[in-house]
Amino acid sequence: MLTPYQKTLLEDVSGPTGYGSALIAWKGQLEFFKSKAPGTVGTALTTNLASTFVDQVYVLLRTSRKISIYRGYETADLDAPFGKDHPSYVRHLLRERKPGRPDGLWWTPSRPSMEIDELKLPEMHRAEHRSNSAIKLEGNRLDYYLESEVPVGSLIYVGRAAPQQESAAYGGRKYGGGGFQFRLTQPPETLPWMKRYKAQ
Repeated sequence: MLTPYQKTLLEDVSGPTGYGSALIAWKGQLEFFKSKAPGTVGTALTTNLASTFVDQVYVLLRTSRKISIYRGYETADLDAPFGKDHPSYVRHLLRERKPGRPDGLWWTPSRPSMEIDELKLPEMHRAEHRSNSAIKLEGNRLDYYLESEVPVGSLIYVGRAAPQQESAAYGGRKYGGGGFQFRLTQPPETLPWMKRYKAQ
């Protein structure tokens, strides 16, 4: 029997205003839903990847419409991305970072309007996208954004981003998450078009 959250997520992603047809859904590696459509197959995500979704619940679906998607990343090869007086530099923590790159598989269907539409708003207002997507500063400065499009018939994993917390060296801030996040099943180079924005 589905939990209220599992039922709501399936309705949100595959209902009339959703993204497509739900094929399989998991909690962690445990399958709790499978479409009756013939030939439905899919693989559960690893534990680490599943944990990035709220309650480790996510859905593999086939898109029924074109979906605009966005990915933030940071400038490559920065010696001191937060300055040489920042704890990350002083404590030699930068070697542990895996900064966000443009060629990753994680995207969001939520347009980061405050960051890319030149609204000239202060950081307080522009932080909403980072919080909803639970993107930690220690992993991604979000200097740039890519906008692309998932074609009809694509297979993607979808769920809501789980909350995250920065380490103490980066301020210990909590990000609530809750926004939809996509995990592509094909390299982003296969997407039909891309547009790049510089974060404001």
